[in-house]
Amino acid sequence: MGHYENGMFTRKGIIQVCKRLFYEQGYHETSYSDICRLAHVNRSTLYYHFSSKEDMRYEVQWEYIIGFKNIAQRYCIEPQYQYLLAMCIFWKKIHEDEKLRRFQLQICMDYPVYTGKKDMTYFYYTIYEAMWGAFWEKKNISQLAFSSAYGFVTGCLRMMCEYPEKYDPVDMFMHCVGSSAAIWGIPEEKISKIWPHIRSCMEKIPEEEMYINFVDGREDEAPVKTTS
Repeated sequence: MGHYENGMFTRKGIIQVCKRLFYEQGYHETSYSDICRLAHVNRSTLYYHFSSKEDMRYEVQWEYIIGFKNIAQRYCIEPQYQYLLAMCIFWKKIHEDEKLRRFQLQICMDYPVYTGKKDMTYFYYTIYEAMWGAFWEKKNISQLAFSSAYGFVTGCLRMMCEYPEKYDPVDMFMHCVGSSAAIWGIPEEKISKIWPHIRSCMEKIPEEEMYINFVDGREDEAPVKTTS
């Protein structure tokens, strides 16, 4: 195995460890020492691959999104809708999974407003391009509009994480993204067909297939339900 392949293997191993630790015990509750110990690397290796723990959190969150996108594309053949559907599934699972809610809530609390921080900007622009790039170019959106939509969505997501019993995750997701589209100035004719399509796709996905393994990010079979 060459140096590049070996480095990628190490990086992937660190991400898998972060998935397990951030999910099982929480992002802030996980130390660098915890990550190094479980990944079998030293601090210098960790810093070689990631400039901060925050970078690792972005990687974990993105791999969750990719996992749900792999599910979405089996039930939605139009690529322009697949990431929107994936995020809708993600919100549904956040609503259902207590540990995933904690993971997402910590992000909402750490970044309640859009700061323009370089890593944060890159991550959320990447999400925007994946979800909305086919409908509305990012260059058409001002920084102020982007910041306003981010704050609104983050506030709604935090409400859902803190009071899951009060909200339907699919309705909340559609409300948030619809409101964001209005803030961004996306013409109504460009988004009028999105929500019926997303809801129709959501109804096609069996509950047992709307699942990824949050510990390592791979798609997997849902836990078998047993009856006593």
